[in-house]
Amino acid sequence: MPKYVRDKIMDALNEESKALKGARLLLLGIAYKENVGDLRESPALDLIHLLQAKGAVVTYNDPMCRSFITKGWR
Repeated sequence: MPKYVRDKIMDALNEESKALKGARLLLLGIAYKENVGDLRESPALDLIHLLQAKGAVVTYNDPMCRSFITKGWR
């Protein structure tokens, strides 16, 4: 599903004549379950990496997950 979402984001940007590379994106909610700060098995993490691999600048907001550390994430 993360690849599908990445492709839908790319399609939406293309409709506006914008590229994914260099795009600034905000993900709202990255936790795996509602009202829990559990990131294990969260597809949002894969989506973040897929978007970054295409050159997007990705940030997120999730009140349950104030911060996390993963390889290549800033």
